[in-house]
Amino acid sequence: MIEDKESIAPDAASLRDRGSLGARLVAGIAAGIVGGILMIGFLMGYASLTGAGSTTPLKAIGALVYGVEALVAGTVALLTGASIQLGFAIVLGMLFALCVSRRTSVVSALFAGIAIGIAVWLIMDLLVLPLANPIMAARVALIPLAYFVAHVLYGLGLSTTPIFIRAFTKERHHARRVRRQEAHAI
Repeated sequence: MIEDKESIAPDAASLRDRGSLGARLVAGIAAGIVGGILMIGFLMGYASLTGAGSTTPLKAIGALVYGVEALVAGTVALLTGASIQLGFAIVLGMLFALCVSRRTSVVSALFAGIAIGIAVWLIMDLLVLPLANPIMAARVALIPLAYFVAHVLYGLGLSTTPIFIRAFTKERHHARRVRRQEAHAI
């Protein structure tokens, strides 16, 4: 019987170290939003500095839905582009969060996040954009280095995932501890 408890304990400790699924998914959402905002902010700033117009990157993403008209369309195309970008950033953030734990070091997460950002850049640039959004592919061809840097920044945002997992797990454990103390006090 004692051996069974000892063999179970490492698994329970391992699960606790990873953080709950909910905490990891919420952390992935938060990190995805951070990365998505870093990416969008950089591309909009770059486009503004180069005279392309700060809204051009988001409108180019919106071309996935509206086609070439997105480049001359108003707020709807811009908001569609922002929604698409943040949506993908969040989904990738959640997937990344499933692969890390609260014990993942900041340095490991940094390297993994940047590697994921570069992998996404390659996949998007070589496969997805030419097929799914040729309008954006043409815009990216004009600023390839900026597009690469934007994906590295997205990876930096992803690297915050273990920090968010630790923060969200700590809150849950603290709230659980307070509830137990209150229950024992009664």
